[in-house]
This record gives sequence, C-alpha cells and structure tokens, in this order.
Amino acid sequence: MAQPGRVLVVDDQENLCWVLSRVLSERGHEVRTAQNCAQALRLASVFDCQVAIVDFRLPDGNGIALIERLRAENPGLRAILMTSYGSPALHEEIRSLGLHAFFDKPFVNAQMVDSVAAALLAWGAP
Repeated sequence: MAQPGRVLVVDDQENLCWVLSRVLSERGHEVRTAQNCAQALRLASVFDCQVAIVDFRLPDGNGIALIERLRAENPGLRAILMTSYGSPALHEEIRSLGLHAFFDKPFVNAQMVDSVAAALLAWGAP
C-alpha cells in the first residue's frame, strides 16, 4: 500500500467529490474537497496538499489555470486533471503541461487511486 498523502479534489459535482474523498480516505489519505477555483485556492492556503485532482471545467474558471496557480504556490504539487469534455486539442495541451495524469470522465475509481499512489511516490522522489 502506498504511503498516505494529502489530496485536494476539485470538482463542481459534489457527488464526485464525495466518492473520491471516500475512496481515497479509505486508503489512509487526508482529503479536502472544493467545488470551484476560489474554494480550492482558499483550501490550498491552509492545506499543504501533495496531489490535486482537478476538473477541467469549473464554475469560476478552468482546471488548467487553477493547477498553474496551485503550482505557483506549491511547485512540488502533482496534478491530475479530469474532464467530461476531452478533445484531441485538449489532450495535446495537457501533454505539454507535464501533468501527472489525465482522466476522461467517467473513469474507474481504482485507476484514479493507483494514479494518486504513483503521484505521491513521484512527489517524494528527489
């Protein structure tokens, strides 16, 4: 089992936040959730997350811009982007950003859990 970590989940769908929070918490991770960019930024100022799982479309911005802001404050942050609006252009943009992972919705929870575990290993690597 991977070392427990601190994970921020940002999605405007409360049910998805709840599911990911529960699945990750059951594996020992400390999880905080936010439904928009403003909430996520407030949380990140007091919660030193190692991994951020962020939706691409949020009510007050987009996930890529949010990840860039979170990384500006926390350069070691490992970011995972998810979206229901994937396109070849978006996939190409994501590859160029050096994100840890990308998921099209719907995704398999076990794959997300594995991705978080890998991100935490990468976070701890020199």
